[in-house]
Amino acid sequence: MSEPSRGLGKDLCGRVHAVTGLECYLPDTHYPQPHQALFGGSWHDGLCTRCAGSGVQSEVQAGVRFEFLCAACNGTAFEPLTLPDTYQPG
Repeated sequence: MSEPSRGLGKDLCGRVHAVTGLECYLPDTHYPQPHQALFGGSWHDGLCTRCAGSGVQSEVQAGVRFEFLCAACNGTAFEPLTLPDTYQPG
């Protein structure tokens, strides 16, 4: 069975997996939880779990909000992947 076409709803995530083409049907607020396709299958797009993919962490001190680069991802918003030694691209 094929995946439904894009545009299931404006409040849905709608992120499409780059390789399989599966579309996430979860609400747009599901981050940092993994994406989920309507007919099964889930994936994570590597967003940093500490800053939820924003690249910035914030802290409130004495009523003042301070923003700084996320120490986990260094502001890139993505967690680094560790590939196995046997990984072969392509």
